[in-house]
Formats: sequence, structure tokens, C-alpha cells
Amino acid sequence: MSAPASPATAAAQKLSQHPRFLRVWASQSAGAVADQILPVAFALHAVQLGAGAGTIAVILAGRAIALVVCLLAGGILADRVSRPRILFTADLMRTAIVLGTLLALDDLPLAALGIVTALSGVAESLSRPAMRSLIPALLPAGLLERGNAMVSAVQRSATLLGALAGAAIVTAIGIHAALGLAALLFATGALAVLGVRDVAADNRARTSVLADAAAGIATVRRRPWVAAVMAAVAVQLFAGTAPSLTLLPLIAADRLGGELAYGLVLAAAAAGALPAIALAGRWRPRRPGTVSMLALTTYAALPASLAFALPLPVTALCFALGGFVVEIYFISWLSALQREIPAEVLGKTLALDQLSAFALLPVGYALTGPAVAAFGIQPTLVAAAALTAAASAVTLLVPGVSTFSDPARAHAAGADRSG
Repeated sequence: MSAPASPATAAAQKLSQHPRFLRVWASQSAGAVADQILPVAFALHAVQLGAGAGTIAVILAGRAIALVVCLLAGGILADRVSRPRILFTADLMRTAIVLGTLLALDDLPLAALGIVTALSGVAESLSRPAMRSLIPALLPAGLLERGNAMVSAVQRSATLLGALAGAAIVTAIGIHAALGLAALLFATGALAVLGVRDVAADNRARTSVLADAAAGIATVRRRPWVAAVMAAVAVQLFAGTAPSLTLLPLIAADRLGGELAYGLVLAAAAAGALPAIALAGRWRPRRPGTVSMLALTTYAALPASLAFALPLPVTALCFALGGFVVEIYFISWLSALQREIPAEVLGKTLALDQLSAFALLPVGYALTGPAVAAFGIQPTLVAAAALTAAASAVTLLVPGVSTFSDPARAHAAGADRSG
């Protein structure tokens, strides 16, 4: 029998009693808004200068390529050095990158903005795994769910604010003001995390980089259900996200109402995720994989809504649905990995999960322009919607996907309930 909680223990179960977490949370909140301002500002700048789908795809693909190349390295690095130091360095890097771009923007060709987004993506690759793996070092076990939900909520809110701010500032003032705000936010994030200490950093086991990478890959290979879901999400980003984000600014300028409409549609996707965070934190379906993967089939609404001449409110609603189902999936999926994957390889597995998600995204960006040139916008988007829906549905044929757990464990759990 456990001892009753003391008043001090009860107080410790409030997020407000953990200032290190709050500082890191504030740091990442500022950076998350800036991360969303950049692609919106660059895409609208390209449209204003008369760029087509191919140029916009090059600009947006830079970030995706950097994530594919660097995420696993970021996950390994997060297990080796101080994670707050990584977060500080990443925000400092992005501040310098954006300020340099701001000063040189008038002399840069549009295609060079793809290099800028790639450099920013390298810093993001360091920041993502460090942030996720730092939370357990900042909070007691009883607050992890609330802490993760708070991080997820602010990231989605930041997406909404960043998309709206980027579109509004570029439209009303210009891209230079948008880049200035992004640089200020990154600098604020770096200052907020300065001085936060990761006390566990000194006690981590040191193994070779290759051994770390091999351990994460082996963990996924032993669990076909994990590999199947990772592959499905990679296809969804390839077929659903890449064509939609590439063509949205062009379609917005052509028939949805202009540059602000572009920001509103992106913000709708972020807004749709917010109620999903509250729902997923309370709902525990018996087959979370079935619910998640069937929900993800409706992510096809993004390219489908752009394929036809739908009014702006309906298009925004379709993007909101996409944001909702992604968050329903993501919270169930992340919780499942945290339960099913051993702690000593969890960081590498989470890095591989993010890496696999972005693996085909640069390919999707690269193929969108040629596909539109060969077949037209509408056929490209219709095919993208069909592939997006199919990718999620077929994963349910793999044992373990329906429960997001190893089949043997799911069977044993079912036998215990029936007994």
C-alpha cells in the first residue's frame, strides 16, 4: 500500500511547479510559430513573382530533404549530449539563417530559397528528437501525458498562428517583415532555453553511432506492424501532403480569393487538430489502430478538395478534417510506441518514425510539377486522393496494426478479458 501523497507531492503534480519544462515549452512555442511563417512567406513571395508549381515545390522540398537526411542523426545526438544545448543551438542556427536571408533576399534567385528551407530543416532535425526525449527528464511520470498534450496543443496552435501571420504580413507589409518576425521568434526561443540543464546527460551510455542506428532499425524490423504504419504515413505525405501544399497557393490565387485564403486554409488544418487533441487524450478505443488508420483514409480530403471547384469554406473544412484525423492518429500512435518499444531504443525508434514519415515527401514535391505538366492539376490531385486513402486502409491487413501492438500481446490481453 502506498503512502498518501503529501502536500508537497500534490503541488509537484502541477505543470506550473516545473519551471524548466515551462521554459522549454515557451522556447519551442516561439520556434514553432516561426517554423510555420517561413514556408508560407516563401510560397507567397514566389507566387507574387509569378513562379509556377515547380519552383514552389523546390522551395518547400528543401525542408523535407533536410529532415530525411538529418532526423536519425538528430535522434542519435539527442541520446549523447545535453538536449537543452541542442535546442539552444538549433534556434540560434535558424536565427542566423533567417537574418542572412533577410539581408540577401533581393539578390537571391527563387530557387535558392529551397536551400534556405533546407538549412532551417537541418536545425529542425536537431530540435525535434531533443524536445521529445527531453520531456521525461523535465517532468515526473504522472505529468507526462499532460505535458505531451500541452506540447502538442501549442504546436498545432502555432501552426494556425504562423500560417495566418505569414499570409497576413506578406500581404499587408511584405516578406521582409515576415522574415524579421521569424528571426525574432527564433532568437526568443534560444534565450528562453538558455541555462536549462539536462541532469541525465552525464549518465548516458556511450555506444557507437552505427550501433545506435542499427538498434533502432532492428527494433522496427522485429515489429512488422510498426513498419507497415510507418510506410503508410510516408505514402500519405508523398501523395496527400506534397501535391496539396505545392498547388494550394496557386489554386488560392486563382479561385479561392488570393493570398489570405492560402493562410486561412492552412490555419484551418491546424484548427481542426485542436479538438482532436482533447478527444484523443480521453478516448481509449479497444482497437486504436483500426480507428486511427480508417480515420487517416479521410486525409484524402485535402487533395480531393483542391481537385474540384469548391468554395473557400468547404476547402477549409476539408483541411480542418485532415488536421483532426492526423492528430487522432498521432496521439494513439505515439502512445502505442511508448508502451510497446523498450526504453533503451525508444529515442532511436521515434527518430526513425519521423524519418520514415518524411522519406517520400521530397519525391512527392519533385513529381508534382511534372505530373501537373503531363496530366493537368485535376487528374494529379484525384490520383493523389485515391492513393492517400488506399495507403491507410491496406495496413489493416497486417497483424498488429488494428491494436497498435504486437499480435501475441494483443491475443493474450483478449484472452485475459474473456477469461
